[in-house]
Amino acid sequence: ELINELKIRGSIGEVGNDSHTSNAGLNYYVSQPTFSNGFSNGSEGGFLANSPGAADLQWEKNTQSDIGVEFTLFKNRIRGAVEYYKRETDGLIFNVPNPLTSGLDSRVENIGTMNNSGIEVSLDATIVKTKDFSWNFNVNASTIKNEITKLPQTEIITGTKKYSIGSSIFDYWLRDWYGVDPADGYALYVIDPKFLPATGVVDPTYRVVNGVNVTTDQNKALFHYADTSLPDLFGSFSNTFKYDGFQLEVLFTYQLGGKTYDSNYSGLMHTGNNYGSALSTDILRRWQKPGDITDVPRLDVNRNVQSSAASDRWLVDSDYLSLRQITMSYNLPSKFVGKIGVDGIRFFANGENLMLFTKRVGLDPTQNLNGTTQNRFSPARLISLGFNLNF
Repeated sequence: ELINELKIRGSIGEVGNDSHTSNAGLNYYVSQPTFSNGFSNGSEGGFLANSPGAADLQWEKNTQSDIGVEFTLFKNRIRGAVEYYKRETDGLIFNVPNPLTSGLDSRVENIGTMNNSGIEVSLDATIVKTKDFSWNFNVNASTIKNEITKLPQTEIITGTKKYSIGSSIFDYWLRDWYGVDPADGYALYVIDPKFLPATGVVDPTYRVVNGVNVTTDQNKALFHYADTSLPDLFGSFSNTFKYDGFQLEVLFTYQLGGKTYDSNYSGLMHTGNNYGSALSTDILRRWQKPGDITDVPRLDVNRNVQSSAASDRWLVDSDYLSLRQITMSYNLPSKFVGKIGVDGIRFFANGENLMLFTKRVGLDPTQNLNGTTQNRFSPARLISLGFNLNF
């Protein structure tokens, strides 16, 4: 008697896709060798090879399957669904590095296989329901896991990521940031073991701090899988209240887990190389005298490259809670609107993007799934008032 409906469903399908995993985009002539002009030598025309062509390029093949359970309980007061999905992509379209002797940076090929999988849960519940008042609550949550299962080579490093079998295209591959040496304010990185100096050899960039082998030279730093941009859980939840002719709807979105590589913040934490340019107020925490304990290196124009190198120093938690929308409305009684010849009159006030709680003020963790940032404005806060007439 508690279960009003119980349904098990599943599906499987296959479709072609021409998205470019390395985000370089594909043009209409990707299959053809192309040349670039404008490289004349005086009156003699000059051309350079631009692309070797990808005559054998094919569509990526996406196979998606899912299985789920849908249910309604307690006289339809609770509705929900739980679903597991998996999407495998074969023949990934990648930019593959060319040998330097070719004179061309890369070529486009179908290489590798990866899959996305996860669980999606949704629940809709009528918590209170009387003649004049009702309260409805809705929540959904999703997980996503990405894994590379096949590559034609051991690894491909691109930007802040490294692709390898068993890893994810969303895993960060960055220098291992250690901190700031309180003795002189130098930026420190965990040293790659292959750069450890031999016994008796003096390396001025090598140090031991609290028993850890570190270096002040970013080129000797240890690279490692630092974290992932993928969240552990993301989704939304909403509440809808109705009383007489009034209705209030409140929508939140959220994310738990994942990291953002904040290159915008990195650009505001330079050590004085860009004279007259902006700095983050966090620079006030910089090292200034021996013994200072801080995570911000000294202001030193000669050490900006060492201090600002790409590393897991610039990773910030992507957790957020956003008050995405609030709508307050009132529907005039049908008895009244019928007298003036209309079917319905509704007044409303609506607010969007009202509040955003994040680890770093001003950071929008939702701008890119791969965790990179751009110099863009956060979503604008919108307030609107109006009314609807139904004839």
